[in-house]
Amino acid sequence: MTTANPEKLLNKPLRIVFVLPSLLRAGAESQVVNLINNLDPALFEMHLVVFERQLDQLDRVNRKIVHFHHYLRRHRYDISPAIQLARLIDRHQIDIVHCSLQISLFVGWLAIRISRHNPKLILALHTTLNRDKRTDLFDKFFYQFLMRSCTKVICVCKAQETHWQTKFPFLCKKTEVIYNGVDTEWFTPYKTDQSGSQLRKKLGIPDHAFVACCIAAFRPEKGHKILLRTFRDVIKKHPEIFLILAGDGVLRQEIETYSRAIGLSKKIIFLGLMTDVRPVLSASDISIIASTAVETFSIAMLESMAMRVPMVATNIGGTAEAVRCNQTGLLVSPGNGDELAAAMTYMIEHNIKRKRMSYKCRKVILAEFTNEMMVKNTTHHLRQK
Repeated sequence: MTTANPEKLLNKPLRIVFVLPSLLRAGAESQVVNLINNLDPALFEMHLVVFERQLDQLDRVNRKIVHFHHYLRRHRYDISPAIQLARLIDRHQIDIVHCSLQISLFVGWLAIRISRHNPKLILALHTTLNRDKRTDLFDKFFYQFLMRSCTKVICVCKAQETHWQTKFPFLCKKTEVIYNGVDTEWFTPYKTDQSGSQLRKKLGIPDHAFVACCIAAFRPEKGHKILLRTFRDVIKKHPEIFLILAGDGVLRQEIETYSRAIGLSKKIIFLGLMTDVRPVLSASDISIIASTAVETFSIAMLESMAMRVPMVATNIGGTAEAVRCNQTGLLVSPGNGDELAAAMTYMIEHNIKRKRMSYKCRKVILAEFTNEMMVKNTTHHLRQK
C-alpha cells in the first residue's frame, strides 16, 4: 500500500471523496452538499459517492467542480459499493475518504481495506442520542472499532463532541467541532417577505393569524404526534393559530390521519416536501423542533433563525448552542408536551418579546453559523498534516 507525502499534499489539490448514503432532503445530506459546493476547487479535487436510491438533492450538486458517482446498494448486505469505491480510490489516488453518518463509515472503511492506496479516513457525525437501543449496540460493538481507524471525527456542535467523548473516551484525541452553517444570502428575510404573504393567502390563512411551522421529515424521532397533541391544547386558548408542516417521510400518512382524528384538519396544513422552504418561514411567526432523539444541530433551525424566525425547540443535541433561551427562542424538555404548550403560548402572547428574538436570531447566525465559517474551518482541518 502507498501513502501520499503530506508535504506534497499541501502544494497541490487534495483528492477527496465524500461518501453519503443518499441525497435525501435532510440535514446531514444538505450540509454535505452545501460544503462541497463551496470548497475551493483549487484546493480540492472532489468526488461524491452515494449508494442508496434517493437522489433528491442531486440537482443542487455543482457538477462542474464535483465528480458524482452513484454506486447503488442493491440489498442490505451488498458490499459492491465498497468495491467500486476502492477502485475509485486507486484510480484517482484519493488522499481523504470523508464519510457522513455511520453506515457511510462502514463503506469507506471497507473500501480502504480493499484498495491498494492508503487514504486518510474521516467521519462526520450527525447524531447524538440514538433513537433506540439497537442502534446503541451497533455503536458499541461495531462502529466504535471503525471509528478507531479514523484520523479525525468531526462533530457539528460541542454538545455532540462531549456526548461521543463520554461514550467512547478514545475519541478525545480524534474529535474536532465544525458547526453546521447556512447560506445567509439565500436565507434572508428581506428577499422573501412577499412570498410569505402570498403563501398565507394561497393557504387561506388570515394576515392577523399566528403561524407556527415545523420543517422536518416524518420520522418517529421528529415528535410530530407530541406536537399535534400540544397544538390541540394551545388552540383551545388561542383559536387563531395555524400549524404548517413541511416535509415527507414514512409517517406522513399516519400523522395526517391522526390530525383528522383529533379534529385539527382545518388548522394544520401539510405541504409535503419543499425544495424551497423560505416562503414557509416568511409566513411563520415561530419555527418548532419537537424531536426526541437523533437531532444534533438542525439545519432547519439555522435556516429559520437566518430568516429571523425564533425557535421553540427541544433541548437536545447542541440545540442550546444556537437557541439561547429568551434571546433566540425557547427550549423545552424532549417529549414534554406541557412545556411545549407553555412555550408556544408564551410566543403567542408576548409579541414584542418575540420580535426582539427574531432580530437576535439573524445576528447570531451571521456571527457564528454561516456557510463561509463552515467551509473555512473544514478547509483548515482537511488540509492539516
